[in-house]
Amino acid sequence: VFGVASNLFGQSGLDSLFRSDDLLNIELYSDFKGIMDTRWYEDSVKGGEAEYYEAKMLYGEEDSQVEIPLRIKARGQFRRNPAYCKFPPLLLNFKKKEVKGTLFDGQDKVKMVTFCQDQPEVIKEYVVYKMFNLITDWSFNVRLVNVRYINTPKNKKLYEKIGFLIEEDEKVAKRHDSEIKKQHHFPFDLDPDNEAKVSMFQFMIGNPDWFYTTGQNTDIMHPTDTTLAPMAVPYDFDYSEFVDADYTKPAGVPDEYLAKKKIFKGMCLSDEKLNEIVEYFNMMKPQFVEVINSNEYLPKFSKKECVNYLEEFYTIINTQDLLK
Repeated sequence: VFGVASNLFGQSGLDSLFRSDDLLNIELYSDFKGIMDTRWYEDSVKGGEAEYYEAKMLYGEEDSQVEIPLRIKARGQFRRNPAYCKFPPLLLNFKKKEVKGTLFDGQDKVKMVTFCQDQPEVIKEYVVYKMFNLITDWSFNVRLVNVRYINTPKNKKLYEKIGFLIEEDEKVAKRHDSEIKKQHHFPFDLDPDNEAKVSMFQFMIGNPDWFYTTGQNTDIMHPTDTTLAPMAVPYDFDYSEFVDADYTKPAGVPDEYLAKKKIFKGMCLSDEKLNEIVEYFNMMKPQFVEVINSNEYLPKFSKKECVNYLEEFYTIINTQDLLK
C-alpha cells in the first residue's frame, strides 16, 4: 500500500505530459537521414557529439492538431552506435515559449527512447520504469508515444513505432526540493531504505549496468534539507535480463552459451533489514505483475517471459539457502 500511495502523492508536481498513462500519438518531421548520418563518428571518443536538426512535432486529433517547432538529435552512447541500433534514441529540444499552453508546457530537453531494433524491448523497458514508480516517487516518470517518423527531404514516412519519453532529471529533483550532485557517492552515504530498495530492484530485474559510486545510470539527489540523506534515482534499464535486448548480447553467440547471473551490487544488509526488504518485495509482487499484464502494447509471449523472470527472483528471496 505504501508503494502505491507514495507514487500517487508525488503526482501533484508532475508536468501535464506525464499525468496520463494513455498512449500519445505524435508525428515527428525532420531530416532523419542527416540525423542517422551524423549520429556517430568512428574516429571520436564514444562517437563524438551528434548534431541538432530542425524539426516539428504534431499531436492531437486530425482536425485540431497542435504543431510545435523543436530541434532534435541522436543521443546516448551505446544505443547511438549504428553497430547496435538501426535507429538511435533522440533528444527533443524545445523552446519554452513554443510549448507554452500545450501538452509539452514546461518541457526543455526531453529524452525519447526509440525502437532501436525490436519494439517489445522498448515496451519492456518502459514497464520497468512503471514498476519502479510503484516503489517510490523518487523516480523518473515516463510516457508511451506512438511516433510516425517523417523524413522531410522526401516527405516520406520512414517508420511508425512505439517509444517513450522520460521526465527530465532536473524535474525529478525539483519535485523533491533537491539537487543532483555529480560526485562520487558511497552506498552508506544514501538513505538506507532507498539504497536497499534500489539495490534489490536492480537485482530483481537482473541489471548489472549501474553503480552508486560512479553514478553509472544513477542520479544521486541531495535534498535541500541537509538533515535528509541523498537518494538514488536509477535509469536506463535496457541492459537488464528482464528487458533481454538482443543488442546487449555478443553477436553470433546462441543464448544457451551466454552466462546469466543476477548480481546484488548493494550494501550487505543485516538479517533484520534483509527480511524487511524481502517482505516488502513480496507485498509488491501482485502490483509488479499487474503492471506487466495490463500493458496492452506488450505481446503475450513477452508478458509471459517477464512474469517468469520475476518468478525466478521470488524463488530466490523466498528460499533461505538461495537468499543467503
